Amino acid sequence: MNINCKKKTKEMILGSISKESPTPLLIAAKPVQQVSEYKFLGVTVNSRLKWDDHIAAITSKAAKQLWFLKKLKRAGVSREDIVYFYQTVVRPVLEYACPAWHTSITKDQTKSLEDIQCRAVQVIVGNISYEETCCMLNLSLLSDRRRSLCSTLFKQIASRESHVLHYLLPAKRDAEVTSRL
Repeated sequence: MNINCKKKTKEMILGSISKESPTPLLIAAKPVQQVSEYKFLGVTVNSRLKWDDHIAAITSKAAKQLWFLKKLKRAGVSREDIVYFYQTVVRPVLEYACPAWHTSITKDQTKSLEDIQCRAVQVIVGNISYEETCCMLNLSLLSDRRRSLCSTLFKQIASRESHVLHYLLPAKRDAEVTSRL
């Protein structure tokens, strides 16, 4: 593998480290920095293969963007335009690359993501129940949207042999054999 930029190259050891420290990785006789978490293409991965850092980062980023919703509301922008802003600016932050992490997050992490949308709809509508407000604004729960996005991606991968990830799927089973099982 060719290393494009030695300064950007990091080393991450996945899982627990044995009692002995691993031999330092060297590139051009210089040690590579060892990290416990790394942001790669907008997704924060940590050495424990947990999504705590990623969920914390995206909820923090989305929470900061809720300030704009408040500003739009105070400026008298229509409800439809504020919802549109939420759907195009805030929600994508909460859903970015979700097929990679959705099935591996905890209930608490799911709740922290949903709390951001709950805060957003409270800004838009006020203190009405979350489910009722989502229905009124035609917004799905974030967990339902993530499940749908994952399902759509899987269907695309499965249905098109030209899809770049299609090779990862197992070979199709013989229907005659599976019917006897």
